[in-house]
Amino acid sequence: MKEFEASLRGQTPAAVFGKNAIVEDGYKLQAIPLPKHALWMMGRLPYRVPGTRKEYPFEREDFIRIVVENGENLAGKNGNYRIAKFPGTERILFKTHLTEAFGDKPWYPQTYILPKDKASFLKEMKLRGASKNNLWIGKPRNDYGGNGIRVYKGTDPTLVKAVEESDKEPRSLMQHYIAEPHLVGGYKYHMRIHLVITNLNPLQAYVQENGQCLFATKPYTLSNKTLGAAFDPPVHVTNMGLNAIPANKDNYFFKKPVIGKGQQIRVKELVSHLSDTVPSFNKAKLWEQILTIAADTASYIGKGVQRNSTGPIVPDRHFELFGMDLMLDKDLKVWMCEVNTDPGLGYPDKEVLGSPNPDYQKELQACKDTFHDMFALLGLDANLEQAQGSLKHWFELDFSDAKYKTRAKAADLGA
Repeated sequence: MKEFEASLRGQTPAAVFGKNAIVEDGYKLQAIPLPKHALWMMGRLPYRVPGTRKEYPFEREDFIRIVVENGENLAGKNGNYRIAKFPGTERILFKTHLTEAFGDKPWYPQTYILPKDKASFLKEMKLRGASKNNLWIGKPRNDYGGNGIRVYKGTDPTLVKAVEESDKEPRSLMQHYIAEPHLVGGYKYHMRIHLVITNLNPLQAYVQENGQCLFATKPYTLSNKTLGAAFDPPVHVTNMGLNAIPANKDNYFFKKPVIGKGQQIRVKELVSHLSDTVPSFNKAKLWEQILTIAADTASYIGKGVQRNSTGPIVPDRHFELFGMDLMLDKDLKVWMCEVNTDPGLGYPDKEVLGSPNPDYQKELQACKDTFHDMFALLGLDANLEQAQGSLKHWFELDFSDAKYKTRAKAADLGA
């Protein structure tokens, strides 16, 4: 970390920190020459303090803080050095903060933060009674991969008791569960749509057209055998971590209608399926909803970063990729589930549960497409032959008049 800071300052570690501070645990800090151009994909650094917070890791932003505080020493144009992070985004996107920001949006499910909203939530559950609309999904305030999620009926005594005693637990969310989602082949899914913010002032943001759809791997049902204490994640939760488990192996590898084996297709495949099976489907209307959500999300993130930052966010030096998890209900209305920093773009496993991963090539291609499209958008492959990635794969959000435009051909949207 100190070597990185000294490099950005264009000095030796000894000049920055003093000769007595350049040896740590027997290692002597080295002077690292700064290249003429650099792409830093460094974000947060997790660390644990033994004996505190049940060993729960903190997230530090040392890399991005060093860039913000020392960026004035970087030579040439701002774009010569880019870092794939804005400061503070992890905290800004806590589910509790999203709820406070978007609670009044028509695309954000009704959500209660516990224990703060305990009384109003108990009242709401009682009011809804035995209605199908009295279904709730519990989520921790800041976790990922489906961890800690469970779906309850609002009449479930276990849920009522947990809410009444929520003062004793860490903050969490109870969100209205979309009981009638749009299904493909009988299976529930969510869309992972990538949002890239490239500048804050003025705000510039883009949405990638061809994201992914991730499916649950058991047919969807609201049977009591899948809810509450008997919660069955592969019916209701679409994250891989809760579907690719030994007990669910047969369902994961089962060849499903449209989806095939595994649990994912691309958004373009979904659009094609909707065009073939839903007479009223309109591609332009679908993307209008997605882009409205994306614009509101980008605006919220941009304002939050600028409000909380302790230093200047230099134009063309910072960018960040976010994963918006969105779902469709039976009427094809788009709902936000959550927004993720550091969306998974890692190298996929060739095997899952001891067998060849049926989604390996799909996942590999999706990750490659996103990286190439992002590098094209940022101009990082300028002066090179454009063999992969394209500006045509991005929708550009226009914040000047609340209308959204696209670099793709209008005909591609059915407009």
